[in-house]
Amino acid sequence: MFVEEYLQDLRRDRFAPPALLLYARRMAQRSRGEMVANPGAVRSAWTLALLFFAAAFLAAVALALAGDRHLAYDFFLATSLGIVPAFALVTIFIGALRDHEGYRLSALNVPIALTLLRAVMLPGIVLFLEERQFGLAVACYVLAALTDIADGWIARRWRQVTTLGTVLDPIVDIVFNFAILGGLWAADLLKPWVFAVAAARYGALLVGGSYFYIFVGPVRIQPTLFGRLTGVLMSALVALLMLLTVAPHTLAERLAPLTENALGILLIATVVHVVALGWYNLRIMTGRVEEQGRVVGDVRWGAR
Repeated sequence: MFVEEYLQDLRRDRFAPPALLLYARRMAQRSRGEMVANPGAVRSAWTLALLFFAAAFLAAVALALAGDRHLAYDFFLATSLGIVPAFALVTIFIGALRDHEGYRLSALNVPIALTLLRAVMLPGIVLFLEERQFGLAVACYVLAALTDIADGWIARRWRQVTTLGTVLDPIVDIVFNFAILGGLWAADLLKPWVFAVAAARYGALLVGGSYFYIFVGPVRIQPTLFGRLTGVLMSALVALLMLLTVAPHTLAERLAPLTENALGILLIATVVHVVALGWYNLRIMTGRVEEQGRVVGDVRWGAR
């Protein structure tokens, strides 16, 4: 999505300000050209945004009628404002809406819609945590977790894998998980040091991945077995921590500290893993060390 052809010129010019301006202008022209070439996809994206907006309004109406009108107002405002950047990002990169053979798709498919639903639900879940409306937070979190499972399964089962979905899904996952941990911390349900380690982990993933692609060369991040297992375990621990907010007080008192510590230790392990793998692969990609045997399997580079 960074366009390697343009990045090569940017690297050659050592990221000088005129080169950065030229890169931004070329990317804007490319994005506009993709939108003009595929207006149906743009219309489908904003039609879906409108449906999400209507659903958020109806949910806010239900909250207001249930008696908490201020929570309803805040929920509707946060969700509505969250819709705009999510769909603006999709529109900018609508050129990536292509199937596995590279053909343009004229509309967003179900897996992408589910991924965007998870992104749209995020502000509401964080708000419910901050307002200590734990029942609502847990219900929305469970629904979001189900969409996370469903989008990947549907994409593989019915061959709806797209370039846009492949990039969008992990970005939404990172933002979603980090924001949920932030909401738990804001609600005093997570120790500050655990949240700090989470910030280090997700910052390393986003900043490190961007650094590789922009400054070194085209890379394709692929999950390792360790990454998959830690992801599943971490999601389970976060889900347990969320469920403990609505569990009987005695149960929560006994299990919440244990769950927090387990989550923190697991996050520390993933930070070490991400940094070590990134450093190792960076040295190989820049020619500082010779590759011996198979490179650790989470990074590939070169032409796609």
